[in-house]
Amino acid sequence: MRVTFCILLIIKTIGVSAQYFHSASNFYMNGQFHNPAYAGSREVFSSTVMYRNQWTGLEGAPKTMNFSFHTPLKRLNIASGFTAFNDQIGVSRLTGLAVNYVYRIRMKEGKRNLAFGLKTGLTNFKADLSKLQLSNQQDDAFNGVIINQTRFDVGFGIYYYAPHFFISLSSPTINRFGYNAYQTYDSIKTRAITTYFTTGFVVSLGKDVEFMPSIYFKSIKNDGQIDLNFSFQILKTLLIGVSLRSAESLVMLIEYQINPQFRLGFAHDFITSPLQKVTMGTNEITLRYELVKKYHVYSTKFF
Repeated sequence: MRVTFCILLIIKTIGVSAQYFHSASNFYMNGQFHNPAYAGSREVFSSTVMYRNQWTGLEGAPKTMNFSFHTPLKRLNIASGFTAFNDQIGVSRLTGLAVNYVYRIRMKEGKRNLAFGLKTGLTNFKADLSKLQLSNQQDDAFNGVIINQTRFDVGFGIYYYAPHFFISLSSPTINRFGYNAYQTYDSIKTRAITTYFTTGFVVSLGKDVEFMPSIYFKSIKNDGQIDLNFSFQILKTLLIGVSLRSAESLVMLIEYQINPQFRLGFAHDFITSPLQKVTMGTNEITLRYELVKKYHVYSTKFF
């Protein structure tokens, strides 16, 4: 077999894809990457940029950047959005862009919505195996070997949201890249589909404090991940939260509404798995801009 353990590890991580390995709280500021049906739900033009440095201090650890925007259209039951991302893991890079199309069934004068989303896009996977540090640098199985493939991608999702409750179910990407070690030549195959489920609700604890518990579940074949999230929003300006990720980490989150247009978020993962011996944790920063002139229910709500 031509593939060493390190290559299998890199490609397996790409199969998970760093772009979908955010803190679960990222759903509130960057929901399109989890569910294409999220587009338009903010009811204004909304754009975000995010950078995540995963497993800081570990050589070749995942780093990801993404950008997105979405908006409702003139027909308020229609919305659209755009996403672009760049993931780097070791000698591998995953880049892509997509357009989301959303149809919404609006109830109670738009206070309750059932949205159906479809995503179409292109994803490129590239791995330069010659850059790996090998015990035998003359190994012909790696020297000059570059895997480079681009594929059409599609995803879908359903999203129901009301002023104090939401529920989301999606498979945002169908073509997931993985390494096929059983063929004579290096190649890429499609991996199992990942399904995401998220739900939460808001409870007022007084005039100036709101509390939202939520649960995030990611399922892939015979594996899965569960996040339990607890967030408090104070004066509709400052948000503080914590997430408990199954067998992985404890995530601390803080967001601040700088002004009606800009919201800044930062999350840090405290690793609880054996990886804590080789990493100082994970840092993630998100900036959101919305085209609003004053605070209103959409610019300050949780989701």
